[in-house]
Amino acid sequence: MIIRNTPVRPPQTSGTASAPARPVTPPVRNQVKDSFSAGTAATQRTAAVTAAPPGDHGKLMNEYLTGARPPPADFEQVMGYKPYAIQTPHGQRMQDPHGYASVPGKIGPDKEFDKAAKTHDYGYDLLRYYDRKGTPLKPEARKAADAMFRKDMFDYANDQKGAMDRFKFRAWAQVYATAVELNSVRQGNGPP
Repeated sequence: MIIRNTPVRPPQTSGTASAPARPVTPPVRNQVKDSFSAGTAATQRTAAVTAAPPGDHGKLMNEYLTGARPPPADFEQVMGYKPYAIQTPHGQRMQDPHGYASVPGKIGPDKEFDKAAKTHDYGYDLLRYYDRKGTPLKPEARKAADAMFRKDMFDYANDQKGAMDRFKFRAWAQVYATAVELNSVRQGNGPP
């Protein structure tokens, strides 16, 4: 992108008082130019693409987390990683390769909920991404990421073979999901 600004030139004189001064060229307004157009229209199109789409941001978040919608074009550049897809017994999920279940004190079965946590981390990074772009997603987006986290943990718990394992993982899923949801409320359901 090139920004051009033509400076104002002082009047030129020939050294004598009787010589007429050359006219002063008025300054040109700053114009943003790019290699795709002769004006600013392409810049405006780019801004529209990187802005949060209008509509239901909860649905938007679900589309991102399930892979129905690809990550924003510059997500990798802005956030520093490329999300990847995995297939679970309950559908496709997009993952943050650096994500993990971060449980204070490492209590409970955090490793078992790692896949759910990596998807949840990607959701929170989408919230951060749109916030950095200056168009934060609505609170419904964070609520949807938290709801997907809860669902994925309970799906894992309900898939266990033994009754005791199902009970144990359901209990921990409830603890983890409630903690995450309370933290979201504390942060106003905005970007973390």
